[in-house]
Amino acid sequence: MCSFIETLQKAIKMHIKSIVSAATLAIALGFAGSAAAQTMIGDQTISEGDLERVKVHCEDLQNKANAADPGSEDAEEGAEEGVEEGNAGLVKLDEVTLEQCLEAGLIVE
Repeated sequence: MCSFIETLQKAIKMHIKSIVSAATLAIALGFAGSAAAQTMIGDQTISEGDLERVKVHCEDLQNKANAADPGSEDAEEGAEEGVEEGNAGLVKLDEVTLEQCLEAGLIVE
């Protein structure tokens, strides 16, 4: 028969193993999350280098939409800024819509 002390030692070993396993899993997920952190907009993947230009493009789209709304406070400011067309790296900005920018979390309503 196992004594109380032997049972306690086994329980402590199992507890330590489960803590180490959980810590290892958390570290692995942390590394994988940072490596796989990419922004999708529509069917395009936005690289970290292109992200700022895409955000500016999304803001321009939002300003243009606000300018079309006569009750908007930003109507005059939005009318002054133009929408940038073309490519930011491999991202096709002319295919990016305001709805996609909102879904990606690059702008808020």
